[in-house]
This record gives sequence, structure tokens and C-alpha cells, in this order.
Amino acid sequence: MCVKPDPRSHGFSLSSRGEQPIIELRLAGRVSKIFSVERPIRFSHCDPAGIVYFAHFFDMFNAAVEDWFEQALGLSFEEMHMRRQVGFPVVNTQCEFLRVCRLGERLRIEFTVARLGHSSVELDIRGKVGGEERFRARHKIAMMSLATYRAVAIPEELREKMQEFVAVA
Repeated sequence: MCVKPDPRSHGFSLSSRGEQPIIELRLAGRVSKIFSVERPIRFSHCDPAGIVYFAHFFDMFNAAVEDWFEQALGLSFEEMHMRRQVGFPVVNTQCEFLRVCRLGERLRIEFTVARLGHSSVELDIRGKVGGEERFRARHKIAMMSLATYRAVAIPEELREKMQEFVAVA
């Protein structure tokens, strides 16, 4: 099936792929999805003491966001950046480190959408090892045209999929 892209929506057509690492949270009759990925803490992530060097967490956030786009929203970064010429660069990010993460541990990164704006998405990210919270982060990204480097509206079809991850209040 061939679909002609709508230039106003940057040609977005989303697909579903296989099993998705998604948890559903139910509260007062509302359902919110939580995206979750697990990563091993590797030697390359750590300083000489075997503790994850803080800058590597931000790369892990970005990798989890990339996985979310492909696995939960049906849009790979390759498709988004190379074919559709749009992206979601980081606008603001912050992290509170609660405990260290060490070489050999398995880090579970979970997040929900804290706020869904016109062109931006703010994610509430939590990092856990064995159920123990190790960090909390806020990570704001915004959709922009790679041709103009200006913010653009998130297309409705993509917004609807993101809306499923908006945190239950």
C-alpha cells in the first residue's frame, strides 16, 4: 500500500512492531502506559572505580527514547531523521542521582510523558536496579524540521500514540 505523505504532518504514518516493553498503570479507571527497557551496565559505562560515569546516563536516556519511538510509537529514528527530515533534539534535561550504579548491574529505565505540548514532550524518567530507584530525571525534547531548524507541531497520529504514555494523575 502506498500512501502519499501530507506535507503538513511531515508524512507520518505509524506502524506497530512485535512485542513492546510497555507496562500499563491503572489508577481510578484511567490507564497510562510506562515504557521500560533494561540495559546491562558495561565496563565502557564506568570510571576506574566501577561506577557509571554520570554523562553515560544521558546517552542511556537518549537510547531509551530512541527505543520508545521505534518500539512503542512505530517510528524509527532512521525514518524520522533521514527520510522525513525531522528530529526531536533535547531542549532541557536534568537528573537527580540517588545511588550509584555499578559494573555488572542491570539498569531498568522506565518513563512516562509528564507533559505533552504543541511541539515538545517532557519525559519523567526513573532508573532502577533490582527495583531500587537509582535516579530520577526530566528530559524535554521538541520536534523540529531539519530543513529549517524550527519547531514544528507534533502530527496528530504521533501525538495520539504519545498520549497513551501521559502519566495518570
